[in-house]
Amino acid sequence: MKIGIDLGTTNSALAFIDPNEAAGADFPPVHILQISQLLAGGQPGTLRTLPSFLYLEGDSPVGEHAREQGALVPTRLVHSAKSWLSNPEVDRTAKILPWDAQQAGRVISPVEASARYIGQMVAAWEASGRGPIADHDVVLTVPASFDEEARELTVQAARDAGIENLTLLEEPAAAFYSWIANHLAQSQKSLTDGMTVLIVDVGGGTSDFTLIRVARENDRVTFTRTAVGRHLLLGGDNLDLTLAWLAESKLNKQLSLRQRSALRRQCSAAKEKLLGPDQPPSAEITVLGGGTSLIGGTLKAEILREEALELALEGFLPFCGLDDKPQDDDKSPYRESGLPYVSDPAVTRHLAAFLRSSQSPAPDAILFNGGFFIPEILRARVTDVVESWYGKRPLVFENNDLDLAVAVGASYYSYVRGTGAGVLVRGGLPRAYFLGLDAPSGDTIKTVCLVPRGTEDGSTLSLDLENLQLVANKPVSFRLYSSLVRTEDQAGDLVEFASAASTEELHQHAPLEAVIRFGKKAEERLVPVKLGVRLTEVGTLEIWAESKISENRWRLQFELRKPVLAEQAKASRPAAVIPTEAAAAAEALIRARETRPGRPPCPPGAGACPWAQLLAARGHPQARRSLPRIE
Repeated sequence: MKIGIDLGTTNSALAFIDPNEAAGADFPPVHILQISQLLAGGQPGTLRTLPSFLYLEGDSPVGEHAREQGALVPTRLVHSAKSWLSNPEVDRTAKILPWDAQQAGRVISPVEASARYIGQMVAAWEASGRGPIADHDVVLTVPASFDEEARELTVQAARDAGIENLTLLEEPAAAFYSWIANHLAQSQKSLTDGMTVLIVDVGGGTSDFTLIRVARENDRVTFTRTAVGRHLLLGGDNLDLTLAWLAESKLNKQLSLRQRSALRRQCSAAKEKLLGPDQPPSAEITVLGGGTSLIGGTLKAEILREEALELALEGFLPFCGLDDKPQDDDKSPYRESGLPYVSDPAVTRHLAAFLRSSQSPAPDAILFNGGFFIPEILRARVTDVVESWYGKRPLVFENNDLDLAVAVGASYYSYVRGTGAGVLVRGGLPRAYFLGLDAPSGDTIKTVCLVPRGTEDGSTLSLDLENLQLVANKPVSFRLYSSLVRTEDQAGDLVEFASAASTEELHQHAPLEAVIRFGKKAEERLVPVKLGVRLTEVGTLEIWAESKISENRWRLQFELRKPVLAEQAKASRPAAVIPTEAAAAAEALIRARETRPGRPPCPPGAGACPWAQLLAARGHPQARRSLPRIE
């Protein structure tokens, strides 16, 4: 069997192809695995997707029931593990989840949580009677913009779940494979030589942009990935959170953590209704009271369809110029969840920055992917924006079932790799990697190119730098950088970067560390070495130092076990511990002095409401709801 797994921020899925069924067919049939899990109410059942939620109680269910229970007790709910897996500001191997819990209640790491989600799908697979998953080829998807550390941790999670024959595939490429899988005849007609296809992939927690160039000679079609966008924590979850802030402001009531969690879940469902094809004029939001009189304390609010459209279209997908830059503000309102979400929610401005940095011609076609784009109106808005930039309307390649497309494409890729019957997207490594030569000084960072962008899977490179020596029997550390935009550098090239280089140009990774054991005595000595790099078939980098005077070779590993940055740790350390009741009473006294008759205030603790900030730029009347005034 050829298996594809989409490990999603919000939902995961597994698709597979039976090569025996594919024999003689124009295109192999793709099957979706029904995943066993506890459903709402705790009843056993199956769904075609696995909600990526883990509830820490009892047997710690994963999936739909976990999500429902977590809405009631959010401090026991693990979610967004994939986003934490790519968060360089924390120790991603440490037990830091659930983030909403007190320190003592954080009992699982992002790697362990990811392994639990994958393990649930593995168990469903093996229960289906198709044999141990270790006997089959598995392709596991990751965002194209994942750094090397996040890729390695994803592989570790898969290994922990029992998957051995593993290959990584970038999600936008998987979405493209899914389109080919479902539109084979159309692809033969629509794809022309020199065509550029833009893939816009916005899921629950991330936004991924990729460009693919089509080459065609008669009936032979090849695809090459030419550009990948930087990692953006921005997706449908941000829109859900913004709608929840809007609803809470209408309730005009201080909500508990439990009530806010339930509110956010309802706002997610309301978004799907309001932006869906049925287009109801409004959706009612109900929040149960927190006291003994639940019915009497029930709170209700209404979100209008025009409000949801206003936020989605003007806040997340506004018209902008191709030269417009995303707003850069470290005080993102979304940071309260602990994750480094981007401060500017405008997906279209980030898309403009990507196309500008890639120096790409006008895209000839757009392929949308991710649950964010299930509403047709959102796909149409992005198409309109791209048309306004280039003066021509791109073709739109439609994918079936956007919540399953990545898993379907991954299974097709697994089939093509195993049989050679199909097409592959070429492009190799999406980043170029650079090794720091000395400590940054002045205005420059001196590096040497370690691995060029575009290096193909299975390639091995050797770098013999003059006078490179390591101190033996003592920990050594290398600074590693990468770039998604540099394309001309070759292995061994000396490259200088400005120390204030933008994140779009240069990304600093966790340090590479090792202890070089050499000689019979544990004494320090200098050992001349050369460096070796291999891009594995799995899709990760192996980096080592090789002695020039012996047969010794030492693997260089990322040092991921690091605390939150010192400044952040210091800033987050409380100066005093204040009881919840006292804090609530103090806030009530402050808010009692607000002087805005007839206007519901922003929800407590929200600061300047993000939904108000999104509308303020357009002069929307409701944008006046901002910070409470203290007199």
